[in-house]
Amino acid sequence: MKTDPLFYELFQTRPQIFFELAQITPPCPYRFESVTVKSAEKRIDGVLYPTVENQPLYFVEVQAAPDKQMYWRTSREVSTFFEQRPALQDTEWFAYVIWLDGNDDKGFKKTHIYDEQKKQRILSIHLIDILKKLPANSLALNVLRPLLVDTEQEVRQNITTWVEQIHQADLSPEAEQRLLMVMSQLIEEKFKILNYKELCKMLNLTPFTETSSFQEAFQERFQEKLPEKLKEDRVQRLIQIIDAKFRFSRDTINKLAVKLNQLTLDDLKNLFGDIFRLRRLKDLNEWLDQHLVAPQPNELANLQH
Repeated sequence: MKTDPLFYELFQTRPQIFFELAQITPPCPYRFESVTVKSAEKRIDGVLYPTVENQPLYFVEVQAAPDKQMYWRTSREVSTFFEQRPALQDTEWFAYVIWLDGNDDKGFKKTHIYDEQKKQRILSIHLIDILKKLPANSLALNVLRPLLVDTEQEVRQNITTWVEQIHQADLSPEAEQRLLMVMSQLIEEKFKILNYKELCKMLNLTPFTETSSFQEAFQERFQEKLPEKLKEDRVQRLIQIIDAKFRFSRDTINKLAVKLNQLTLDDLKNLFGDIFRLRRLKDLNEWLDQHLVAPQPNELANLQH
C-alpha cells in the first residue's frame, strides 16, 4: 500500500491528527510540510513546524514495511535537516516513525538519541495499536478506520458511520472533503474493490479541485500575471503537487518538468483538475502524451527508467 502521500495529505489537512496519534498535547498550533534534505535528495515524510517561537519541531516518517535501517536513516535525515538550516539548530525536536504494522518495528537497539534531560528524541508509533485505543469520535480514528477492518463487507456496513463521525468534526468543507478522500483512497488501496470515482459517488464527495475555495484560490494565485510568469508558476505548483503525491525520483521529476514546460497554459490548468485522479506514473505519462504540443517518440517511455 502506497501510504506516504495519503499521510502527507492527512497531516497537511489536519496537523492535530499527528498529535492525536502521538498522544501529545501540542503547546500551540502546528503546520505540516514535506522537506527535502539536499545531500541525498531524500524527502522527509513531514515536518511539523510550531506557529509560535521556542516550541519543538516534530519530524514524521511513515513506514509500511520492515526496514532495519529506518532509525539510522531517520537520524541521518534529521541531522542533515539541521546542518542545512543553522538558524534552527538550537530548536528542540523529536522524530516519530509511524509503523503501519507494529511487527515490522525491530526496535531502536543502538539508535537511541536523547536530549540533555534524557528524553528520547526518536520514537515510534504502532499505528494499529494506537487507533484501537482512541475514542469512537476520534477524527484520526475515523479517517483511518479502513486500516482496522479486514473485509469489503465490513467497509460497506460501517462506512456511513465513519463518514458521519467525520461530518461531526469541526472542519471546513474543504478539509472535510480532503479527509474523506484520504479515507476513500485507503479503502481503494487496501481492498481494490471500488475505484476512486465510485467511492466519491458513494460518499457524495466533491473532488477537491472542483470545490469553490480551490477555484477561488487558483484564480487569485494566477490573476493579473503575464503569460510567461503565469506558466512558470503553474509548472512549479504542479511539480510540487506531483512530488508530494508520487514521491518520484529527482531525475524523474526533472524530466517531467521538461514535459510540463511544453504544455499550453490551458493544458496546465486542466492538469490541475486531473492530477488528483492520476494514480501512477503510467497514468501521468499517458495524460502528457495526449496533451504535449509536439511529443517526441519514446521520450515519455524513458521517464520510467
